[in-house]
Amino acid sequence: MNIILLERIEKLGQMGELVSVKAGYARNFLLPQGKAIFASKQNIKMFEEKKSQLEGENITRKTEAKNLADNISFKEIILIRAASESGQLYGSVSAKDISNAVTEAGLSIKKSQVDLNKAIKTLLYEDILIKLHPEVSIDLKLNIARSAEEAKEQSKSGKAIITTEITGGDIRSERAQKDAQRFDKKNNQTKTKNKNDEKLKTTKRLNNKQTEEQKI
Repeated sequence: MNIILLERIEKLGQMGELVSVKAGYARNFLLPQGKAIFASKQNIKMFEEKKSQLEGENITRKTEAKNLADNISFKEIILIRAASESGQLYGSVSAKDISNAVTEAGLSIKKSQVDLNKAIKTLLYEDILIKLHPEVSIDLKLNIARSAEEAKEQSKSGKAIITTEITGGDIRSERAQKDAQRFDKKNNQTKTKNKNDEKLKTTKRLNNKQTEEQKI
């Protein structure tokens, strides 16, 4: 399908270019979001007539986006979520969650401006791309942690706290280490109980068998 781009699309083309894309990509993404129009004779003529105006409006939006990027007052977004010691979230974090957090921090954006194509299901500390304009993006640190304390630890260490090892070099908080120890202790107790129960059942079966043989 031939379309005219109304803005720069990465790996596809610049504003005003006539390009060929798959019909599904055009109908499901580019056209509904106003990023392109069908390359009909009427649309080509209309674009040529309004080209200067559209380019001027794009320059204005680009300049505003650059000003926002240069004056942003924060570089990290913290999301507190419940998670296991292995780092698996009890739920997930979506582009909408991130956009809401960025907006609350002082930069109003939509979820479509978050460069994320899947839900996040683990604790995380890494860069995430926010698109302020098709030609202007910023990197923010996304810090998903179990608590404010662990968020600080992740900021300091530069990585998510997801290890389950209890060692002298463990970077987890004291609370997290104690929680892991309690879990391991409970897990071991359960395994021991199951083994004892199985031994008891085996003993009972043997005793019953012996009793039956004696009767015979």
